Amino acid sequence: MDTSLLQCFLTVADTQSFSAAAQRLNITQSTVSHKIARLEDLLGKQLFDRTTRTCALTADGRDLIDHATRVVRSVDDLEQNFKPGLLTGTLVVGVPDDHYLFVPLTAALKDFMLEKPRVGVEIRGGLSSDLTRDLRERNIDLAVIRDVPGTSGNDVLCTENLVWITSTNWVPPSDGVVPLALVRGSCAYRKAAISTLDSNGVPWKCMVTCTSLQGVFAVVREGLAVSVVTEGDVGLGVRAAPRSGLLPRLPTSSLTIKYSEKEPTLAARALARTMADVLTGMASAK
Repeated sequence: MDTSLLQCFLTVADTQSFSAAAQRLNITQSTVSHKIARLEDLLGKQLFDRTTRTCALTADGRDLIDHATRVVRSVDDLEQNFKPGLLTGTLVVGVPDDHYLFVPLTAALKDFMLEKPRVGVEIRGGLSSDLTRDLRERNIDLAVIRDVPGTSGNDVLCTENLVWITSTNWVPPSDGVVPLALVRGSCAYRKAAISTLDSNGVPWKCMVTCTSLQGVFAVVREGLAVSVVTEGDVGLGVRAAPRSGLLPRLPTSSLTIKYSEKEPTLAARALARTMADVLTGMASAK
């Protein structure tokens, strides 16, 4: 069996959309439809209930997910063991520059390079919006992407709560106007803070705009403003604000790994699994 059929199936199952799967795999929607039809013919089972607007897994489709995942991973393992020459080249990987993520991920990438010395790795930290653009423009090979609000699907590695952070002695302003410290540009945390306050009718003002989270933390520690991060980054002299009071509840966020190519190299898939193991391990340890 052509394992690309199983990979296509897993992508459609995750996105619940033929068009979204085509976009993610960088192929046409008709190619996706053809691959799914071939797989259904091979298995003699209908895998999706399709209408003009929806695409839902059938019971057979749900049963296939675990089998397909194991097969795809087994083929990768086989190639790594019997075709080590495929594990060569240089990979450029994007990582969100959240401190609590960057430390364990870079440690894992170091171990990966020691185990696979013929593969070079360049790490680029940045905002998920910038990493997504770099994937689209093929400036990087793969990236860990944060979605806010969080998404659901088989490729989501972990889901995290966003929290408001304040100084340890911060007192809500008497006029009810929330002072914000934000990262400049299309930061997901910035968007979450502003949209949450606006949707709850809470007035706000931007006190400080920084180019990195480190600058935001410095401002928050001094009590000049509040900001938004994931629970994992709480620390460094700041605290998570109570869920009751002036600051309304924030959305969740989720992490996935995405590729720039429709058929990523064996090295890229091996590196993605290394990072996925770290992220799922962090999630299970909570």
